Amino acid sequence: MRNELKVGLAVLFAAVVLYFGVRFLQDQPLFGGGYRVVAVFDDAQGLSEGAFVRLNGVTVGNVSEVELSPDAREVYVTMDIRGGIEIPRGVSIGTSGLSALGEVNVELTPPPGADAGRPLVAGDTVRAITTPDLFDLLAGESTGITARADSALVRALSVFTSLDQTLANSGDDVTAVLAQLRFLTTAATQTLLEERERISGTLGALERAALSAESLTNDYALLGRELSVDLTEDLRATTRDIRQTVATNSDSLEATVTQLNTTLRNVDRTLADLSTVSGELDTTLALVNSDSSSLGLLLRDPSLYYNANAAAASLQQLMQDIQRDPGRYAKELELVDIF
Repeated sequence: MRNELKVGLAVLFAAVVLYFGVRFLQDQPLFGGGYRVVAVFDDAQGLSEGAFVRLNGVTVGNVSEVELSPDAREVYVTMDIRGGIEIPRGVSIGTSGLSALGEVNVELTPPPGADAGRPLVAGDTVRAITTPDLFDLLAGESTGITARADSALVRALSVFTSLDQTLANSGDDVTAVLAQLRFLTTAATQTLLEERERISGTLGALERAALSAESLTNDYALLGRELSVDLTEDLRATTRDIRQTVATNSDSLEATVTQLNTTLRNVDRTLADLSTVSGELDTTLALVNSDSSSLGLLLRDPSLYYNANAAAASLQQLMQDIQRDPGRYAKELELVDIF
């Protein structure tokens, strides 16, 4: 009795493992939780139970049943969709894969619009589209390809036939051309053999020239590096000398800079004074050039010049009278003293 119980438990455990193993290999949820949708096909294209159901290339379920309609005109494909996967109602359902290889699956393509209505629920039936098999497409195209290949072979055969006839008709000409080519090849070979030493000498000279050029290039590169090092050292020494000179004469330079600043300030004040004097001179010249100023009238009015000349002439005449008769004016001076 105990052995029979063990055997029964082992069989039950094996059945459970087989069930879950099959569901796992078919990419089905182990504990259910999905929903079923039926797709109606005109041609299942070799679709079988256990095929994958893919949405945008992602497996979302599998085919659980494939059966014909009562009138054998349609195929009902039952699909188990995983729980939590929402498929829009306007989804396009078709097949993909190669029926000859037994790899036919269901492809779901969502509609392009953002609002595709409510999602499919358990028990919904959707019309599927029939997509031609790849081998059928190739078979349809193979007819045209075969026709074009036959045409190409016919043209190639015609070309080869024409070429054969041409060679047969011009056999003597071809023989003459080949003989001429053989003669030219022999002459060229003989010339190369005769000029082999000269060619070898030329190649040797070119090789020596290349070596000389390489040596000269190396010498120039070495000279350039030496000059670069010398120039760098000279620049560094000059920089050190300048720094030492600046450090040694920093006090003198500061005093010189201070004196220059003082001189520049004095020059600025002198320029300001000159600017003031220039302004005053401009004012004076404006008065001189003006007809309303006394100085302008003195310089511009000729009557003042004439009056001055007349006064000078009268003064000169008075002096002459005083010299001729000083007594006359002495009496007047005494009269003035009395008053």
